[in-house]
Amino acid sequence: MLNYLPMKKKMLSYALRAFVSIALIIILLYIMRDKYPQILRAIKNANLLLMVAAILAFVVAILTASLRLKLIVEAQEDIPLTFKEAVSLTFIGYFFNNFLPTSIGGDLVKAYYLSTKTSDKAGSFASIFIDRFLGLVTMIFMAFIALFFAGNNIVDRTAQKMIYAITVIAVIGIIFITNKAFAKKFSVFLYFFRPIEEQLKKAYRGINKYRHHKMLMVKSVIISLISQLLFFVTIGVLALSIGSRIPAMDILLRMPIISMMSLLPSINGLGLREGSTVLLFGPLIGKGNAFAVSILWLFVLLVISVAGGIIYALSPQFKVKFKEIEEEDAL
Repeated sequence: MLNYLPMKKKMLSYALRAFVSIALIIILLYIMRDKYPQILRAIKNANLLLMVAAILAFVVAILTASLRLKLIVEAQEDIPLTFKEAVSLTFIGYFFNNFLPTSIGGDLVKAYYLSTKTSDKAGSFASIFIDRFLGLVTMIFMAFIALFFAGNNIVDRTAQKMIYAITVIAVIGIIFITNKAFAKKFSVFLYFFRPIEEQLKKAYRGINKYRHHKMLMVKSVIISLISQLLFFVTIGVLALSIGSRIPAMDILLRMPIISMMSLLPSINGLGLREGSTVLLFGPLIGKGNAFAVSILWLFVLLVISVAGGIIYALSPQFKVKFKEIEEEDAL
């Protein structure tokens, strides 16, 4: 019975995420029903060389992000990780995120693999959390700075409010993980997580340790900036491949919102990513072209995921025991 309840909870969670993604895709397809010829024509006539360039830009962004992962993991001292392993793990993460219909995400797989190389499991999970957190925070602050220098005319009031809101959330998150006194103010919420209270405290201590690695954090942020810029280049090149042009400043302002929206419960952002792309880029290049860009973006993600699957299949050292990793997820 104890094993049945967590399994039932996981199935309900996945069913909810699948429902959200499928429902949003159906709604989006209905809304775009009169633009199918335009969308299909844009995708059919996409410039193949620019498509290849977009994929290459994405790959370079992954290589850059892998360097950040390596540096962050090395701060744990007793977790050895080569750059090759970091690259492989990043690609494999995309495979698990996009192809496997389970609750086992790419970040969890990476954390599990690192935990097999050390006795400090909390440290391995903390390093993956910091890696993901830095990537998100860097992108959010890029949007905030772009909005500050670009002025208020480049995006509408709703987008401005969303950028301000996620920036405030990011600042609170930074204070929370670096300031124990501030974090203790939220300790009352541990009452709702009593079965895993000790694990959460241990994980927080592992995350909080990174406040002592100031130079490492500076390097990681710089690497994140480069990686995010390359990621944004991917979107810009995809738009160019169908004959559209999105100004760089608009990409800087809108992509963080799309990325944050994609984190909401769904199958790795499916439906949310496409819908928010149409909503935010539609006024700039037309809804039909924006939807075509979102489809091409999904194609790039699938190509990267296939590469990750091949790396996983050919690298026995990265194989995970699903029963054990699900038990880690339940803790």
